[in-house]
Formats: sequence, C-alpha cells, structure tokens
Amino acid sequence: MSYGARQKKLIKFLADESLDSLLIKKKENIAYLAGIRGEDALLTVSRRGNFLITDPRYGEEYKKNPGKCPVKIAEGKNPAETAAEICAAAGLRRIGFEANVFSYGLYAALKKRLAGRKLIPLAQAVEKLRMVKDNDEIRCIRQACRYGARLMNYATEAAKPGITEKTLKHRIEAYALKSGIALAGFDLIAASGSNASMPHAAVSDRVIRAGEMVTVDLGAAYLGYNSDLTRTVFLGRINRKYLHIYEIVLAAQKIAFESAKPGVCAKDIDAVSRRYISNKGMGSFFIHSLGHGIGRETHEIPAISRNSEMKLKKDMVITLEPGIYIPGWGGVRIEDTVLITKSGCEILTKGAMKYAGRN
Repeated sequence: MSYGARQKKLIKFLADESLDSLLIKKKENIAYLAGIRGEDALLTVSRRGNFLITDPRYGEEYKKNPGKCPVKIAEGKNPAETAAEICAAAGLRRIGFEANVFSYGLYAALKKRLAGRKLIPLAQAVEKLRMVKDNDEIRCIRQACRYGARLMNYATEAAKPGITEKTLKHRIEAYALKSGIALAGFDLIAASGSNASMPHAAVSDRVIRAGEMVTVDLGAAYLGYNSDLTRTVFLGRINRKYLHIYEIVLAAQKIAFESAKPGVCAKDIDAVSRRYISNKGMGSFFIHSLGHGIGRETHEIPAISRNSEMKLKKDMVITLEPGIYIPGWGGVRIEDTVLITKSGCEILTKGAMKYAGRN
C-alpha cells in the first residue's frame, strides 16, 4: 500500500466522523502517512490537501517525503500558528487533533488562533488504521523478526554462569552492532534468578549463577518496524519446579496460538491462556496481559488483555507472551511475534529456539 492510499483511508475516516481535518503530532503516525521520521513535525491531513509543518532544521530532509506532502517551514513561528493559517486558508472548520499526544501548550495555542472553528479531540485515530498491516509493513516486520530470532539465539548461548546481567546485555548489544542489526525501541531485559520474578526487571550487576533461570526479552528493528520476543533458559541441571512451570507457560502459549485467528475477541485469547495457567494453580502469578500489537511501536493496539473488546483481523501483528512470576524465586516468560492470517496465525519469530534448559 502506498502512502497516498494510507492518506485516503484516513480522509475517508474523517469524512465518516464529519471532520474536515486532522492535526497529527505523533512521529510514528507521521512516518506511517508521509514516510519521514516525524521528529519536530506537525502533519495536517484533509480532503483539501495535506501539509507537513516543521522548522528549518528538517526542511530539506522532509521535502523528500514519499507521501508527497508539501512542506511548510514555521520559521520564527509557533507550529500552531502555521497550522491555523493552513486551516483558515482551506476553510476547514471542524478540526480533529491527537488528544493523547498534543501538549496543553500546543492545544491552547491552536485554540487561540482557531477562534470560531471547532477543535475536536480524537484518541488513536491513526493507530486504529495502523492495526492492520499492509504488505510492505509485513515484509519489514518479517525481517525484524528474523533479526530478532538471530539475536535471541546468540543471547541464550551467551547467558553463562559467572557473568553479570549487564555483561550479558552488553554482549548482546555488541553482537547486534557487529552484525548490523538495529535493536527494537525498548530496553533489553536480562534477568537472572530471583530477578526474573519481575517482568520488567532493570538489568543489574547481579552475577548469573549456575542452576538458575535467565530471562531475556529483546527485539530487532528494520526500516522502522519492530519485533519482540522473550526466552527463559535454565543453566545447568534442570530444577524440577522450574521445568514444571516452564511447561505450563509453554502450553499456555500454544493454546493462545491455536486461538488467535480473525474474528476472535482479544480478551478471549487472553482468557483461554490465563484459564489454563489458573487451572494449574498458578493464576495469581500471571500478572500482566497476554500480549499486544506491534509494528512501528513496540506496544500498539490491540491489547491482548482481559479488558480488550477488539476483534482480531487478518494482517494484524501481535505478541503472545504468557508468564509466571514467583517473588523470591524467579519467573518464566515465553514470547513470540505472530501474524494473524486468514485462518489462524503464523509465528514470525519461530527461528528463535525454544528449550527449557542448557547445560
């Protein structure tokens, strides 16, 4: 799908909502619609024309945008002033803005300069279009997943007794740099032993020991699109309690894979995986949602959670990541990135090996 086609989809959405225009500040949304980084930019989209507003630092770069949006340089002006001038010149009266992104200062400046016109807050308008990926996006995510799997296979081999979590993290980052692989837009997690009981544990100076688990959560990026995957391995002779919990988490993820298909409500996928873990007596230790959408951002809609009413559609890309976390002992999480197909799902990170332990 071309950038022009994406813009047309958004303009149709605006017409359906009786809006004349949408002001977009979120850089990932600008990148999706215009093909630029979106730093320090404001994009106006309407059936009467689309414009990129930026300052002189980005003028030359943004004029090359594949989305073919004319660039307006807000030289010596507040971007809101230039946006207001564009809206006034085009006769736009009902103007939407990204309510979850705009600062109060930018909103106040717009409201002042757009007196007599209605500013209408919208939440996740472009994000909802981004949920279903086009062929170009899927191609990029596939490559990000191949790179992510390669990084993970290195990481699980690099996890050795006697090194610190920070050392493991630095070795993974060095391998990525040497291999020309860009890391995804989130902090890499390398949590060992009791630290693995914290889903988002900060990497520490803790020394990794033989006979304990190591959880690694990482991802790679390719042309602005991300992958996300987690593996937990046991170093040395596998502890019986660890193996029992690992097998529960692995089975819960398999059930999620089997349930993920078009038309299924996101909360129902969370429910079947969560129910399996609960039936094994571990429900109170599964303390986060089952997964999330992924693409230009590492966490996108739809949330695969017990509260999500969204239904899956073909060509959505999500993660499925059940986990069990026991304070003072440790934890197990297994995560993969999957593509929703016409009849089920395809595991995009299947190149990352899964195994309970490593001697």
